[in-house]
Amino acid sequence: MLETAYVISFLGMIVLPIIVAIYLSRKFNLSWKLFLAGGLTFIASQVLHIPLVLALTSTFQSWGIVAYAMVLGLLAGIFEETARYILFKFIRKDSKTWNEGVFIGLGHGGTEAIILGVLTALTFINMLAYRNIDMSTVPSIPPEQIELAKQQVAAYWSTPFYLAFLGMIERIFAICLHISLSVMVLYSIVGKKPIWFWIALLWHAIVDASAVYLSQQISMLSVEGIIGIFAIISLGIVFWMKPKFSESANAEAQSLLNETGAGS
Repeated sequence: MLETAYVISFLGMIVLPIIVAIYLSRKFNLSWKLFLAGGLTFIASQVLHIPLVLALTSTFQSWGIVAYAMVLGLLAGIFEETARYILFKFIRKDSKTWNEGVFIGLGHGGTEAIILGVLTALTFINMLAYRNIDMSTVPSIPPEQIELAKQQVAAYWSTPFYLAFLGMIERIFAICLHISLSVMVLYSIVGKKPIWFWIALLWHAIVDASAVYLSQQISMLSVEGIIGIFAIISLGIVFWMKPKFSESANAEAQSLLNETGAGS
């Protein structure tokens, strides 16, 4: 049963974003280039983000868990929201609708889910192999780390089956967050209200910092429950902002009419 749960989880991380993307592309009649743009934006945002975090992790951790969580959250917000802003401001300048913001956000979060799903699948395959062999015969494992490797394999296969689904569930929640962030950043440009960029950055920082901090304080099930609440709030933000894009489009159209009338 545990094996099945792991497989369902990593397949869900890979397949679910694609299924939702197919549905939205048909529903909104949008090009897959938007999904790809969101995915490439995620990858670009990590080019500097991941090396910086890896280089400074020991320093961050020495500050204590609260500061560590806050710094990680802020860095995620700064790098990813800046990447989104660059995309909407300079690369996808013709993307102005709520639908496009949603689809690009799905591409951003969906690509992250797919990458993590592939990595999770590779871990599963390795653990399957390690479960039935003598670890001392694996040349890639140094002798001094064999006991630790045995403990890691044992822990992996002793996980309660329901916890194996957490990876997939977490990615679903994260996709909801990324969609809301993309919609907010796009609106900050379309609606000419920069405050929404900073709201997106702060919301991203709060969610990520909460996840890092709470993971050290309470059970993973409880953490995912709280992240689930953040995901519901994020979806609420997405649908609450939909009329704002219509208002912005109407205001822009009216402005063009006024300019045309003044010119004639």
